Parts: sequence; structure tokens; C-alpha cells
Amino acid sequence: MEQSRGWKLRDVIMMAILGVVFAAVYLGVFYVGLAIQGALAPFGLANFSFETIYGVWFMAATIAAYILRKPGAALITELLAAAIELLMGNSGGVVVLLTGLIQGLGCELAFALFRYRRYDLLSMALSGMLGGLFIFCYELYYLQYYLLAPTVLLAQLAVRFVSAFVFAGLLSKLACDGLAKTGVLKSYAVGALQQADLLADED
Repeated sequence: MEQSRGWKLRDVIMMAILGVVFAAVYLGVFYVGLAIQGALAPFGLANFSFETIYGVWFMAATIAAYILRKPGAALITELLAAAIELLMGNSGGVVVLLTGLIQGLGCELAFALFRYRRYDLLSMALSGMLGGLFIFCYELYYLQYYLLAPTVLLAQLAVRFVSAFVFAGLLSKLACDGLAKTGVLKSYAVGALQQADLLADED
């Protein structure tokens, strides 16, 4: 079923809602990461604390893309979430917007590679992984990760990829599919496609 790529008011509203929701989630997850860091520090694994939950920071992008199925949805929503997070009190300043942009570009690229025709676990997981890779490249210099041993860097990236698969891919898709089944998303692309599948099964 071919989806219209034109933007509608409801699409903008959905991105705004996701932006607000995940801005709050991102702020909260930061403190969860600090708690994990404290727990792992005695074992010398503090570097992996945020990597285990890094996938959460790509969920706004993958969920928006999966629901709306329009070019730009992942990038815009991720950047919007970063901007709202900054307004909510994140002390990172302009860096928060920059990281949101970098992550959003990585997430958007995955759907672009499929020419915006594939929205499933594979594309969502790849979206999260590319978002993680893009921001990892930035952190090599901003957080001076380049000073770490190559084996540590590869291990961190591997854990980040797993986190991206779980949160931005698997859990995001399950959450969206669950919401779609309730009818909440019937006005959006994902709901329309699900309705079409149900009608096809009845024929």
C-alpha cells in the first residue's frame, strides 16, 4: 500500500507529541545511566554504563518514522526532542541540539537507504544502529574516546548496537504495533496499513 508523502497537520501533531514525551524520557534516562555507571564502576566497566541504554535516545526517531512513514520524520522528531529536552533543563546547551541533529541524520539515513519503502524491525534496528554510529564518531573527539584502547572502543560500540536493536528496534516496533491494534493510530500511516492488512485477511 503506497503512502502519501505529503505532510498533514496530524503528522506534525504526532511529531510534537513524540518530541515532548521523549524529551522527558531522555532527561530521565540520563539519571538512570548515572545510576548504572555507579553500579558498574567498582568492576571497571563504567565506560559501558550509558552504552547499555543508549538505544533509548533513538526511539523518538524510529517510532516517528514507523508511525508516519514519511521522509524526514525521523530526523525532525529527533531534533525536536533534543530542542524540547534543552528547554526542559538539560544543561548541555547547543551541544544537545547538535547531538540531536547527528543522531537524527543517522536514524533518517537507514530509512532513506530503503527509499522510504521499508518500515519494519530491520529498518528500525538499522536506524538506531546508524544513529549510534554517527554520534559515536562525534564522541570520538568530543568525549575524547580516541584515547581509549581500540578493543574498548569496539566493545562499547558493540554494546551500543545491541542497545539500539533492543530499544530503537524491537521495543519501539512492539510498542507501535500494540498501539496500532488499539485503534489509537488509525489516522496515521501505520494504522491505515494495519487496517488494510486486516481487510485483506478477511477476504
